Amino acid sequence: MENGFGIVTMASAVCVAGYAAISLRYVALYDLGLSSGEIRTWATMLALIIAAYVAIDFLAGVDKAK
Repeated sequence: MENGFGIVTMASAVCVAGYAAISLRYVALYDLGLSSGEIRTWATMLALIIAAYVAIDFLAGVDKAK
């Protein structure tokens, strides 16, 4: 048996992430009263932070693979 993610698992994860993003945008826009610019700014900052954590985790594992 192969370890790893299948195409169906990845497609499901992308769809769930998209649905969560749409839901969060709705809450931020209509319930919290944020503007589209504010949402975009916060989303960009959080995406950069998450990407940095993923890169750190990935690069830490590269050294251990040797």
